Formats: sequence, C-alpha cells, structure tokens
Amino acid sequence: MPVNLTPEQLLLINLLLRVIVMAGIASLVLGFRFVSNFVLGRSVSVMDRVRMGVLLAAIFIACVVVRKFTYQGAMDLSLEGALLAGFLGGVWVGTGVGTAIGAVCWLFGEHVALPYYATAGFVSGALVTLLHARGEIWSFSLNPFYMLYDFVAQLSRKRFGRNSIPFMLCIVFASARYGLLRRFQSRGLLYGYLPADDFLTALDLVVLVYTLGIALKMASNSRLEILLREEERQLIHARLSTLRSQINPHFLFNTLNSISALIRTDADKAREMTRRLASIFRKSLDDSGDTHSLREEIAFIDDYLSIERVRFGDERLVVIKDIDPLVNDAQVPIMILQPLVENAIKHGISRRVDGGVLRIGAKGAGKGVEIEIENDGPPFEGCRLEELTARGLGLRNVIERLNIYSCGTGRFAIVPRGEGGVIVRLVFPVDSRMVDSCLSK
Repeated sequence: MPVNLTPEQLLLINLLLRVIVMAGIASLVLGFRFVSNFVLGRSVSVMDRVRMGVLLAAIFIACVVVRKFTYQGAMDLSLEGALLAGFLGGVWVGTGVGTAIGAVCWLFGEHVALPYYATAGFVSGALVTLLHARGEIWSFSLNPFYMLYDFVAQLSRKRFGRNSIPFMLCIVFASARYGLLRRFQSRGLLYGYLPADDFLTALDLVVLVYTLGIALKMASNSRLEILLREEERQLIHARLSTLRSQINPHFLFNTLNSISALIRTDADKAREMTRRLASIFRKSLDDSGDTHSLREEIAFIDDYLSIERVRFGDERLVVIKDIDPLVNDAQVPIMILQPLVENAIKHGISRRVDGGVLRIGAKGAGKGVEIEIENDGPPFEGCRLEELTARGLGLRNVIERLNIYSCGTGRFAIVPRGEGGVIVRLVFPVDSRMVDSCLSK
C-alpha cells in the first residue's frame, strides 16, 4: 500500500540521498587510474587535467539533467561537485567544472548559476594551490561528534587548521546560495533548497558538509592505500635485491676457490677463469632491474659454464640445451638459474670420475614457463626439500625469490632420476611483473 510521507520526511530522505549519491560518484571517479596522480598531489599533465575536468563535468552535468527532468532534488550536487573538482584538480579543473555545470544550468534558465558555480570551483582550486606546500587538506575524521568538537575547539582558539577549509567553504557558499535564492528563486534564476527555519538550515549545512566530506575522505583513504601499496612494493623489491646480492658473493667465493686451486697447477687456466669472472660481474652490474628475459639468463649461464669448463674440461662437462624459442622473451629473476646449475655440477657431475651431462630445458607450460635442469650424478639421497634448503644458501635463495616474484603461484620441485642425478623443475607465471600485478589486486 502507498505510504504517505510528510514534507519533512521527504526532505530528510532527499538530504540522505545526497550523501549516498556523492559516495557512489566518488567511488566511480577514484576508480580511474589517472585520478591517482591528483589524489597523491603529484604533477599532472595537461591531458590528465582535461580528462579529470571532462569526467567530473560529465557526472555532475548528468545530475543536473536528471534533477531537471525527474524533479529529484537529491540528484543535484552542483555546489558539491564544483568544490570537489577544485579540491581534487586545482584551479583549472575546479573552474572548468564549475563553469560547465553553470553553463548547463544557464541553458535551463538558471542564469545566476553560471557565475556562482564557476566561483565555487575557482576558490576551492585556488585554496588547494596555495596550501599545497603545507600538505593535504583532507586528513580529517568523519565522526560527526569529533568534527563538531574539533570545530568548536578551533573556534574557541580562533585558529582554524587547513582541515576546516573544505567545511568552511561549504558554509560560506551555502550561505551565499541562501541569499541568492531569497532574491532570485522566485524568478527561477538559481536552483536550490531554501530552509524555512534555523533547524532545517543547520540540517542542510550538516548534510552539505558531510556530502563533500565523505568524497574527500574517500580520496584520502585512496591516497593512503596507494602509498601503502607503493611502500610494500618498494620493500619487496628491496628484499629481492638483497636476495640477489646474496648470490653474488656466494658465487664469487666458490669461483675464487676454484681459481686459487688452479693457480699453482695451471696458471693459464686460472688467468682465463679470472678474465671470464670479470666479464660476468661486469654484465651483472649492468642489470639494474629485478628481471630479464630467459634469453639473457641463459646467456649468463653460458658465461658461468665457460668458467666451469676451464676447470673440468669440455670432455667431463657436456652441456645440452633445449630451449623453446617461444619462451625466450619470458621474464625471469636475474641469476635465478645460476645456483641450480652450480649445484648440479658440484653435487652431481663433479662426483663422477668421467664427468657427465648437464641438460637445461625450457618450454611453455599452460600459462607459465617450465624450466628443467637435469644432471648426471650419484643416486639422490631422498631428502625432503626442507632439509635440502636448510643445508645451502643457493637453493633456499632460489625458492624464496621464486615465491616472491610469482606471488606464491610458482612451483619448485626436485625429482630423482632412476639412473642417478636429479631433475630440478621450476615453473614461472607468464606475467613479467608479478610483484606489481599482485600488489595491485
């Protein structure tokens, strides 16, 4: 059955709907990637300013059109939209959005709206520009009791912090709108709600402040979320750099041991190993990122194997590679395979009098890349993976880096071969930037 609502109840519903509509609009706007630069206070391009202005203008103009043709006053957020555009986008965006909103209202005969909303957008944008060096102006609480307490406390001290500026602007422009409505509403030159008494005036101001406040608070929360995500990403990359730096001295120590063993018995081989070691580290210093292509990783392994061949000889160390050309450009962590190749030689081939064969294979596997390193050697001891990682730095380092790069979706396994030796199998995701992609989810 139909419910008959009093004018006061309808007014209250409309006021609450304004808050809900603004929350939805803020959520929509903050979902665009380019808006993050505005939220973070970073420098933005002219094109991004144009995009921001067009986006906000389109949304709040649509609200005006809906209000005009459906008589839903709660949909008209013209003042809040102009102020929000200035606070988020600065002078040009605020003025542009306010002017666009006012121009549409002008077409509907509301001629006072154009200078009014353009001024609101300009003033809010100018204040953001002036106060930008002092930090964000929206680090506040939306708790109404705390907001009231904080406002009264600042009023008593006659000192207003920058967090009060959005709310004071709301009150100033709302008061100006009340004056303009008393003068021009009867002629239809400006749309708005004119309260009939002090209580309704206070209620309208509270809802206006809260409507703008919830949008700014959502922007503040989005800013904090982005900063925390970037900080986490930096920590992960720092951890990856630390793990990679552990491999370099580990690799250097083992190679220098091999060189020192050859100095007295074969000085020429020792010199050749030293020269190739210098070449490897020169390339390593050139790789400043966390990943490179599988092709580059295999090239690095070839350089490393050239050192091992000097020590073992070509007859005792035979290398067979079977790399699918389709996966050559797949991104892998830098030096992820070197510890595995080193272990294959140290714990497998070097223990055989006549040496053995080292096989390196790579192929596509579903949505990832599967890499296998297989070696001849004595029978596998059958230890658990946890026991093996506890013994050596290299294997533990590889597993931890694989888990970080793949966000836990990579796979690592050691499979014994029946005739002796093992197969080490790694599976990487196809995504070349798994760390960034998983943090953005």
